[in-house]
Amino acid sequence: MLKNIRAVCVTAAGVAAALALTGCGSGGDSDGAAPDKKPAATPAAGTPSASGAGGAAKAGSLDGAWVSAANPGEIVILTVKSPVAIVIDGGKTCKGAVSGKDLTLVCPSGGKRTKGTVDSVDATSLKITWEGAGTDTFQKSDAGKLPTALPSS
Repeated sequence: MLKNIRAVCVTAAGVAAALALTGCGSGGDSDGAAPDKKPAATPAAGTPSASGAGGAAKAGSLDGAWVSAANPGEIVILTVKSPVAIVIDGGKTCKGAVSGKDLTLVCPSGGKRTKGTVDSVDATSLKITWEGAGTDTFQKSDAGKLPTALPSS
């Protein structure tokens, strides 16, 4: 059963990450006009990059895929690519924004994790207290992998 849960988590985290990173859009122009030839904006010389070396999120950053399986039978997946956040919880997908330590999500089909506050975050773990839903402790998940030791409580 644990293999099934892991497979679902990996798939859901991948889908959530893809949605967050692409914004669900094709980026194409629907009117058939020639694509815009402007170069993409690049940071000015001397401007520090938010992503750090190698494109990885900084230690203590919310950016990335997070998994919580503290409650038996309830897996919560959080994917953040600031300022966008997506939570998959019990088959419900909620999307919203991160602003500082606050997460504000909209759940079209209902959900209990709509307003949260980050209590702590480091390179491997994240703790969020949700209004009306208690506290979740997440472990960071590398792209395409689940943490080997999920939180037990």
